Amino acid sequence: MKRFLVAVALLLAGSALASDSNEITVENVLRLLNERRAQSSLRPLAADDRLMRAANDRMRHMEEESYWGHHSPDGLSPFSWVTLRSYEFRSVGENLACGFDTARMLVEAWMESPGHRANILSNDYEDCGIAIIDGSTKGPANGKSIVMMFAKKKQPVQRAHVN
Repeated sequence: MKRFLVAVALLLAGSALASDSNEITVENVLRLLNERRAQSSLRPLAADDRLMRAANDRMRHMEEESYWGHHSPDGLSPFSWVTLRSYEFRSVGENLACGFDTARMLVEAWMESPGHRANILSNDYEDCGIAIIDGSTKGPANGKSIVMMFAKKKQPVQRAHVN
């Protein structure tokens, strides 16, 4: 019933209000990141279904194994999930964040971190996937945890035709 009431409230509020929300959602995080990219004259990132599933797989694995970090305790790279979802990448990156309550604070924190900022403002990425959960992968906690995968597709090999 609670979800139904929230959905009705969003419909009544209209799409303009919903898009201005500061809630941590895939749409809001992607919108704010693309605003930052536009300020740097970069093309917007596009949500890619394979990367969305890879980010969700990654988050679920961290929850099941109760860890938080770029590499799993058993040594798996964060990009294993991208490969498992059949996204053939030329370049790939990952941002993690936990304990955030608003999309703006999340994006501000990432922009203040040189490594996270480099991923956000990289021309090497065109697609992304985002996974969000309440709390922590290691147990109950305040705020939300976020996994963001960045990637660019591998370009097919161009073959010259000789006649």
